Amino acid sequence: MKSIGFRLRRVLTAALALGIGVALATTLDATRAQAGDDPVANAKKILEFDARNITPSKAYRIAYLTECGQNPYCSARRAGLEAAAQKYGFTYKRFAANFNPATQIKQVQNAITEGFDGYLFAPTAAAPACSMWKRHLMPLDEPTVSLDLPMCEDADYSEGLAATVTMQRQAYYNAHVDHALASCTEPCKVAAVGGFVGSDLFGFWEKAIQQGAAKFPNAEIVVDQPANFDPRVALEKIQNALLAHPDITVILSSWDDMSRGVEQAIEAAGKTPGTDIRIYSIGATKDGIAKVKAGTYNETTVLLPWEESYYAAVALIAALEGEPINGYINEADLPAVADGPGTIIITGENADTMTEPKY
Repeated sequence: MKSIGFRLRRVLTAALALGIGVALATTLDATRAQAGDDPVANAKKILEFDARNITPSKAYRIAYLTECGQNPYCSARRAGLEAAAQKYGFTYKRFAANFNPATQIKQVQNAITEGFDGYLFAPTAAAPACSMWKRHLMPLDEPTVSLDLPMCEDADYSEGLAATVTMQRQAYYNAHVDHALASCTEPCKVAAVGGFVGSDLFGFWEKAIQQGAAKFPNAEIVVDQPANFDPRVALEKIQNALLAHPDITVILSSWDDMSRGVEQAIEAAGKTPGTDIRIYSIGATKDGIAKVKAGTYNETTVLLPWEESYYAAVALIAALEGEPINGYINEADLPAVADGPGTIIITGENADTMTEPKY
């Protein structure tokens, strides 16, 4: 009885696929409208569940199917999962794909063979993850919660999941780039450094830059390069950019740690970061927030890896206890943002309202 709501949803989805019954279709559409289309309500629901401090009906075993390797973001996310495990008394096994889809498909199959009460699924890449979800995880009776990335060409939530908890999607990157390029109140030249070519995050990044350039004609993108989230690569790319275009006044970076290399390149060119050349970064890490407060970075956009895994785990426990979210939880609606700055855009004006970053 604990998972009847979640299993009923699976039954209805299967019935639709087989073309059974207008009444079933109507019920599923109503469920989608109530649960999947209101991220604010979904966030409120999971926060209320967490505040009840329930003792689960059993000690659950969870598979954590993560794209991660070893980096500060992934370590913070694991710490959030550990906090949830301690609170709710579950154990978990970590399957780390190190950003390799081929590895992840094997790990998904191995996890299913081993058998778990529920699955936390952080895709290595959206397209192969969609196949893993539909072929292997979706047919299970046990619930799956996704985190980190959307998949199946969905903007956020994919039908059938017990929940999706994420920040990084196209709208997120658009907001970051738009804020930066809007600062060009007169013609300015812009350089950008992003992550790994071919990754979903780099795809979001490039599309955001393209739409931003069309929206803000004062901003001329003169350099747009991958830098693999590596400050050393960013240093080299921005040094070369400033040699070719010494009149650059805005630099976009998709990761706070990578922005350290941007800062060094600006200083090596004899200019002042944050003043002569504005830096717009992503992460809101401890270092990133400190740089914003110091005026070195003009802005950093919030990422919440600890909260992402913590609330994904809470959503999975809720599903296992018969209270699935069945929709999208936007991390911007969680307390770190909603009860603090009220925006994912952190500047010198609101940096003091941001809670202490957990990474």
